[in-house]
Amino acid sequence: MKIKVLSIALFVMCVFQLQAAQQLRYTINESWQFIKDNNIANVDEFLSQLKRAERVDIPHTWNDKDVVDEEKGFYRGAGWYSKNVRIPSSYKNKQVFLFFEGVATAAEIYINKKLVRTHIGGFTRFVVPVTPYINFVPNTEFSTFNVVVKADNSHNEDWPALHADFTFFGGMYRDVNLVVTEKVHFNVEDYAANGVFITTPNVSAESGDVNLKLRIKNDEAATKKVKVLTKVYGPDQKLVAEKSKAFKLIAGVSNEFNLELDPVLNPQLWSPDAPNLYRVVCEIFDAKTGNKLDESINPLGFRWFRFDVEDGFFLNGKPLKLIGTNRHQDFDKIGNALPDHIHVEDIMRMKAMGSNFLRIAHYPQDPAILEMCDRLGIITTVETPIIDTVTESEAFTQNCMSAQKEMIRQNFNHPSLIIWAYMNEVLLQPRYKNNKERYEKYTKYIADLAQNLENLTRAEDPYRYTMIPNHAGLERYMEAGLCDIPMIVGWNIYDGWYGGGYQNLQSKLEKYHQMVRKPMIITEYGAGADPRLHTLTPTRFDFSQEYAVEFHNHYLNYFKKTPWIAGANVWNYADFNSEGRVDAVQSINNKGLVGINRTPKNVFYYYQAALLKKPFVAIAAKTWKQRSYLEDATGKGISTMKVDVFSNQEEIELFLNGKSLGTKKMDSVWIQWEVPFVDGINRLRAVNKTTDYCEDFAEVRVNVLPLSLKEKFPAGGLSVNLGDQRFFYDDQFDQAWMFDKEYAEGSWGSIGGKPYVRPVQNVQQPYGAKMPVNGTFKDPIYQTQLIGIEQFKLEVPAGKYEVTLHFSELEGATATHLPYDLAGEDKSIKGVTNRTFSVSINGQTVIEKLNLLAQYGEYQAVKIKSEVTVDDKGFIIVDFKKMVGEPVLNAIEVYKKL
Repeated sequence: MKIKVLSIALFVMCVFQLQAAQQLRYTINESWQFIKDNNIANVDEFLSQLKRAERVDIPHTWNDKDVVDEEKGFYRGAGWYSKNVRIPSSYKNKQVFLFFEGVATAAEIYINKKLVRTHIGGFTRFVVPVTPYINFVPNTEFSTFNVVVKADNSHNEDWPALHADFTFFGGMYRDVNLVVTEKVHFNVEDYAANGVFITTPNVSAESGDVNLKLRIKNDEAATKKVKVLTKVYGPDQKLVAEKSKAFKLIAGVSNEFNLELDPVLNPQLWSPDAPNLYRVVCEIFDAKTGNKLDESINPLGFRWFRFDVEDGFFLNGKPLKLIGTNRHQDFDKIGNALPDHIHVEDIMRMKAMGSNFLRIAHYPQDPAILEMCDRLGIITTVETPIIDTVTESEAFTQNCMSAQKEMIRQNFNHPSLIIWAYMNEVLLQPRYKNNKERYEKYTKYIADLAQNLENLTRAEDPYRYTMIPNHAGLERYMEAGLCDIPMIVGWNIYDGWYGGGYQNLQSKLEKYHQMVRKPMIITEYGAGADPRLHTLTPTRFDFSQEYAVEFHNHYLNYFKKTPWIAGANVWNYADFNSEGRVDAVQSINNKGLVGINRTPKNVFYYYQAALLKKPFVAIAAKTWKQRSYLEDATGKGISTMKVDVFSNQEEIELFLNGKSLGTKKMDSVWIQWEVPFVDGINRLRAVNKTTDYCEDFAEVRVNVLPLSLKEKFPAGGLSVNLGDQRFFYDDQFDQAWMFDKEYAEGSWGSIGGKPYVRPVQNVQQPYGAKMPVNGTFKDPIYQTQLIGIEQFKLEVPAGKYEVTLHFSELEGATATHLPYDLAGEDKSIKGVTNRTFSVSINGQTVIEKLNLLAQYGEYQAVKIKSEVTVDDKGFIIVDFKKMVGEPVLNAIEVYKKL
């Protein structure tokens, strides 16, 4: 019995020692002390002020709130973090590293008050060796060291990106890991890679080569002999290849070796439809003792691909149209400090959309993104954040080159990744454009930088493609030579949104195809859609969900039928933060197929119907769950509205409240029904009854507004926005707004006035202003108005009513033109209007001499509420008395109280 117990104890001890000899990695995200202060001079001053620090957990950003508030700008400066890390004292004989997945934008790392590492670049990972700086206490079980991180997201001319249409969040916004290895280990210090680089230079259906480049660090004092054992496991987890080789490691350096494995026969190929993943396990053993020293596990996918100028993209010898999205890394209310779960869900949702292509723009993102793309079968591109403009300095160049090398080495082994990119729209806002000689020097610098990046990329990875994405300024990029450098040229095209109509798309791209004889990817295209705005009459730049569907339908149909367009990426997968944006939603670029909280828009369902192979049907009405609209005819109580249905099936039947509205042939993936909604809850069901059964449901609450209010005033009242033809749904208060109608006898509506459109050259927006309005979440109802309104008149039953009038002055001089609108050089025409008017209700003055600009300022929500008693005459008449300028009204609410 004693022998058996001793054997078990020895076995457990051996297992423990074996495990202890392997690389250890775990997060140290919790309980950091944080101070946001740009005036702290040094680490000692910071540590002396920890009493005022707040406790935060990583991921963390200090810009999660100030980028969406009503104040212009957001904090760009320093934030200081501190944490005491406890580790076993036995680690003294090992190598201890801090592994940062993302610190924006520049980082200084201090260990026990000593500066040990700086890093420029907020989107790539970096490693800090800390063993030499730890004071291990003899004869103790644990030792502690202090880590201080100074993060800085200031604007710095030498730190890319300099300017872009997204928010430059600051902070330690990705995981922080503690990594512990033996003194002999795969070299994690090599640009934060894992020391193993896998290539498959020759792949066919019959055979797949597997070559490895190994970088192994020997931190011992003497030369070390090791054995590297490499095993390849198939998608079924069975061993398919194995090789062992001995190496001699020089002390104190990173040793590099090449290792060729025997070809894998009849490999299961990786593709979007069958993302077969192999697993490559590399282990280092001490050649003398046999002890395991380190291990690196990497994905492997067997695939081959090529791009052709005329015929597009081919994967595993077959043509494949690449269709998908771009993605930014932020989320509602938490900025860019996302848990892994959100990254994972995003890729799962893209796959559920039918996407097979993702442009990771405009920077490398969390490791979970490419891991999920490998697993689910989404082909990817990734790029470094050299955006809009560059700085002609050696420091800027080195930071760009370093970021490119970090990006490549950190993401090298992902089979989903086929393109390395750099330089997005670098001539959108070129410096010195009014000085020809200086401009030519500037573009020469950009071209030289691009060539250096291209040379670096091809040297690091000769098996993938390279790409530069450009805005639609063909001549600029050709003259600068930027179309000659990469292997693929990407184009960001927005015809039908920022400039002109989408009917220009075909002729423009045909010209680009003829002028630039390189494979083409449409790296961006899209239209803004405020999730709260809907319309029955879609119009360019109205930010309605309906126009977005119309826009994308035109683009996607053209891309699908055009073989030389290898692929296309929607801008964007999700709405994202862009603090400088002044569109329908303040500080948000809302071109996403889903909202910033990941709620799908109509256009997401459209893409599902267009891309999915499995049976699919969706009713768009579920994105518009409450609405108010006029009845079709007096006393009928029916509001007929179009409903979009998306499906990849041949025939769909639609039901309303259990009654069939008929069956329609699906000539395309998008069809419309005229649906006679009743007041209250309406239940829709769309179904395909063939063997490929599919169905979808939507529940819509419709407030059917009577044409005549005389007999019965709606219990929910009237909420009407003026100067508009869009429906607005206030998702904060669950309130549906209808657009205005002209007054007719026996009914209700406005008298006089015309819709306001801010005067700009080559007007884009069909309704109102684009600027955000202070003091409200209901910006769309304050961004439109009737100018010169004379009356708002309602014929109603006798009783007591509450009338709320909404105003905002839109005619000041602060409106700006966004440089990334891609619509030429339009600028707002400044036209300050001095207006004063009074408002009376049923003859009683309720607002005396209202001067919105003087009393409240420009773009400020003003809400004035009053009560009125209506006699048997049955009228509510809101009169606007002109004094100076023209009276305005943005919106009106009327409720019956008694």
